[in-house]
Amino acid sequence: MKACVLESVGNIIYKDVPDPILKDGEVLIKVKACGICSSDIPRIFITGTYTFPTIPGHEFSGEIVDVGSNIDRALIGKRAVVFPLLPCRQCHSCKVEEYSRCENYDYFGSRCNGAFAEYISVPIWNIVTFSDKIPYSLAALCEPAAVAKHCVDFGKVKNGDTVAVIGTGTIGMIATVWAKIFGASKVILIGRNNKKFTFAKKLGIDYFIDSSKENADVDFMKITNNLGADVVLECVGSNQAINKAISSAKKGGRIVLTGNPESNITFEKQVYWKILRGELTVKGTWNSSFNNRINDWETTIEYLEKDKLPIGDLITHTFSLSEYRKAFDLMRLRNELSIKVMFTM
Repeated sequence: MKACVLESVGNIIYKDVPDPILKDGEVLIKVKACGICSSDIPRIFITGTYTFPTIPGHEFSGEIVDVGSNIDRALIGKRAVVFPLLPCRQCHSCKVEEYSRCENYDYFGSRCNGAFAEYISVPIWNIVTFSDKIPYSLAALCEPAAVAKHCVDFGKVKNGDTVAVIGTGTIGMIATVWAKIFGASKVILIGRNNKKFTFAKKLGIDYFIDSSKENADVDFMKITNNLGADVVLECVGSNQAINKAISSAKKGGRIVLTGNPESNITFEKQVYWKILRGELTVKGTWNSSFNNRINDWETTIEYLEKDKLPIGDLITHTFSLSEYRKAFDLMRLRNELSIKVMFTM
């Protein structure tokens, strides 16, 4: 099969590789769509994966074309998305089904081969099937959508809340949609790219704040009646964004940090005092729930099936796998507006 293989940092090659070996308890998936996560760019070009060679890609959907032994063959031909985390099932977190906190997890696309490929074999436990009502490309947004839902869950967003979302990437955009679904009365999107606000309007966002403008803080406080937001969802990971999240919360407010930092985070004294004297609740999250109590993936698929999660417009560019250089250059150079860039097979 063909795949994009990361041989070393910055050295990714489209080439022939052996087909996956289907093991007991696994299904073979023909990949139909795979999103390029913003984390894939530094992983490919700066930090590398955990071992080499590795096939990146963890936001994917596809068709089940074969199954291992003791698995119902009726699954063949079904469409599926895949929770990309492979838990160890031995640590304390796994025993209480908090798999995103697993101490020894594996992960498609970074710790083991992912879906920038024609085929991938995955444990049946990791799949969620969906109907042909959902296009494969839209289904491939299930991973960032599940992460965004998890973030909103951690913020305990409820009816009447004012919610601020910092970051206009895929997860930030989808978090605004979930916040509205969960009953937020006002959703404020904060970012520095005015062009992305055009897409935000399609999602039904109430207010937009350009954080690069001199009067941005004044405008924000006016919207929140000079109180700040009940819930702030930080979806960037930069020092500036995290400080902004803390300063944007009302007293007694709730902050969820989701953005993945690329460098050390520091707080100004006044910002740190805001946490203490405002008695803020600060939580961190990085993945999604996938267990018998809460399954963000099944919920996301349910909302997509019912056309209640209008996020398809976030897919701004699609490429074939062989056009990988164009896709990566688009995201690295940022010469053209993009939100979700995706490989479609």
